[in-house]
Amino acid sequence: MPLQAYHILHIVGLILVFIGFGALLSSESAKSAMKWHGIGLLLSLVSGFGMLAKMGHFSALPVWVYIKIGLWLVLGFLPVLAKRRVVAAPVVVVIAVIIGAVMGSLGYLKPAL
Repeated sequence: MPLQAYHILHIVGLILVFIGFGALLSSESAKSAMKWHGIGLLLSLVSGFGMLAKMGHFSALPVWVYIKIGLWLVLGFLPVLAKRRVVAAPVVVVIAVIIGAVMGSLGYLKPAL
């Protein structure tokens, strides 16, 4: 599969993740939110590793990849904080947007850390 296909799948996965975060704000669609969130996380993970393999980074992962994996785990855990009312859902969405911006900049700039 070409690198561009992995990139498009990665973006679609992240769109689904943030659709899930948006649905968190609606109390009646929490189950639907988790469905889209989970599908998006899986799609972004698989396509992200596919891109790494196509770019030749898979044998020795750079530091920015480990940071993105850690932030991906945080994105996966954030809805639990909202569901258990540890953090308000609007705050979780703001945190997710900030994390998404950091992840996007890491993927775009690929800094040598």
